[in-house]
Amino acid sequence: MIKHRVRTIVLSAVAAGTLVWGAAVAGATELQDVLNEGAAANKIAQESQKRIDGIVEDTDKIVAEYKAVVKTIEGLKIYNAQLQRQIDNQKAVMEDLNQSIKQVTYVKRQITPTMVKMVDALEQFVTHDIPFQKETRLDSIANLKTLMDDPSVDASEKFRSVFEAYQIESDYGRALVSYTDSIDIDGVSREVEFLQIGRVALVYQTKDGKVSGAWNKTTGQFEVLSDDYNSSVSQALKVANKQAAADRLLRLPILAPEQAK
Repeated sequence: MIKHRVRTIVLSAVAAGTLVWGAAVAGATELQDVLNEGAAANKIAQESQKRIDGIVEDTDKIVAEYKAVVKTIEGLKIYNAQLQRQIDNQKAVMEDLNQSIKQVTYVKRQITPTMVKMVDALEQFVTHDIPFQKETRLDSIANLKTLMDDPSVDASEKFRSVFEAYQIESDYGRALVSYTDSIDIDGVSREVEFLQIGRVALVYQTKDGKVSGAWNKTTGQFEVLSDDYNSSVSQALKVANKQAAADRLLRLPILAPEQAK
């Protein structure tokens, strides 16, 4: 009986120890499962956080790109508005140019007859003017007439040529020049040196200095001067040729001005 009780107690003790160990083992297993589940949950949370961070980063990029696009669009709007103003201004300029072209066409039709009249008037003026270098001046006018009839020459070039001819004739009025030409003296053609004093006087003198003459506006002819003029005409020719200084008064056949009618 005693052995049986001892065995029973021992078995009981062993059974109890076994139960305690089993319980311990069972508790340890449950704790490990909890720990494992916690670790798994943490891993899932970390992965979720990474995905959230990625989404936030992608969202920030999208927002930044959106802001950049919006800024670009605003800049394009400003640029397009400026281009539109330029286009409007160019349209206005084009309209002005079209009007100017129409006006030029009208002016061109009007200016051509005017230039022809100007050339004819200049020819009449030279024909009735003091006959200095008359052939040269009439040749220039003949060239002008040919130019007026040339369709290949632009109207602006024709006008420039006419204006230049008028300017040359105007300059003649202030000129003091000499040139050589031939003239009939007492029915004999002789080479003389002419002295042109603007449009005030036109005198000549033979090469030997013995005969001098002047243009008479009243009679429209050259007249031989008295020998008293020879010295003055010779000196005036030297001044015109820059061979002497204009440092004294010279006696020349200049008609007194007439009262305008």
